[in-house]
Amino acid sequence: MENGVTLLLILALLWFWWDSRGVAEIAIQAARRKCELAELTFLNDTVGWKKIRLQRNRQGRMQLQRTYFFEFASDMAERYKGEVLMLGKQVTNIKMDVHRVG
Repeated sequence: MENGVTLLLILALLWFWWDSRGVAEIAIQAARRKCELAELTFLNDTVGWKKIRLQRNRQGRMQLQRTYFFEFASDMAERYKGEVLMLGKQVTNIKMDVHRVG
């Protein structure tokens, strides 16, 4: 019994890690695209995990809502922060700090 619970826990953690990597890749693409459209430089070519919680989608089903942060620059003199909000595997919002136009 204990081995079965341990195995289920390990499988759940592996699934969570694998799913989170896929969602992070979508967030990276979204942040990069947002920076390109605004003629900004997407720094570090990655996003970092900020928070995670359960949230209902439009159909009322519970999904993981993940918030990722990223950094960007307009003139390479100063770094600014942005956030990508994901619900499941969908980008729901991208916020960016007020920044100088370079």
